Amino acid sequence: MKYIVWFSWGTDSVFVAWNLKQAWHEVLLVNLKNTKEKNKCCSLPTELLKISTFLDIPLKVIDVTEKFKKLVIENFIENYTKWNTPNPCINCNENVRFQMLEEIRKELNYDFVSTGHYVEKIKVDDFFTFAIPNDLNKDQTYMLYRLLKYQNIVEDLEFPISKYKKEDIKKIINEENIPINTEQESQNICFIPDDDYPRYIKQHKNIQFPVWKILDTKWNYLGEHKWLINYTIWQRKWLNLQSNEKKFVINIDWKNNILIVWDNEELYKTKVEIDDLIFMNYTWKIYWKIRYKAKLTEVANIQNNEIEFKEPVRAVTKGQHLVLYWKKDWKTFVIWWWTIV
Repeated sequence: MKYIVWFSWGTDSVFVAWNLKQAWHEVLLVNLKNTKEKNKCCSLPTELLKISTFLDIPLKVIDVTEKFKKLVIENFIENYTKWNTPNPCINCNENVRFQMLEEIRKELNYDFVSTGHYVEKIKVDDFFTFAIPNDLNKDQTYMLYRLLKYQNIVEDLEFPISKYKKEDIKKIINEENIPINTEQESQNICFIPDDDYPRYIKQHKNIQFPVWKILDTKWNYLGEHKWLINYTIWQRKWLNLQSNEKKFVINIDWKNNILIVWDNEELYKTKVEIDDLIFMNYTWKIYWKIRYKAKLTEVANIQNNEIEFKEPVRAVTKGQHLVLYWKKDWKTFVIWWWTIV
């Protein structure tokens, strides 16, 4: 078989490429260069060439900087400045990464695209979906769920590490003396290396917000905030309030340039409004996630464009992705999704 492996400096993609070659498959490493600036994982550091040479596998670098800027970075800035919660990784997977990999697969006449994501692809009633892998701490079904809209792409995808634990992969990499730091992990947003989102947005967008008021939910004046762009819902950083109780941002009134804060209890919700209710009545138990690292929690009810939780949920914000799961035959897999509005 002929495999294209999406290749970064990460341990998992390196293991996938090595493992496929050990099984005598033909392998091509593909790196998608998505920015011209310093990048956490998707630029072309010297290590990629070193690893490619060590594995004796050819490496192809594709420049996707313009597409990435238009579809991912600009989308991130637009949503962030509206105080939604963007997820550029989900957006990239849907609109850039896997679309490009599929185009390359077809153009070069390869059989499959393979990546180092921790998901298991399964088929349920003639529909491909993603099940939670063996390593629960690395589950990436939440990050890839939007691909399920493109069944033609998913059909040609393979995820060889779904049955592995991360520690097992690290052990194999080290035993084979493959020249990569197995402790290095990609984290947060790849195109903002210092994780300073306000700095990045100010640098790329001409936007100004003067200092103004911080109020509580009873409209009591508590102090002055920095520019609103420095804040997101439920955070505490940069508040600098003189208070014995912990205060969190619960609302950003951008029209009046006011930051509204309250106690931790205000961050919990039992229901949220979703963008489009297209879901039939259900009689089986289903679960949900609104964050990559969140635990699965049971849904209480779904109706009238609202979803109700059995347990209160902390720090729900507009723009988050809400993904539904079902458990069946020892598998837990994605069945539906929405965006919180």
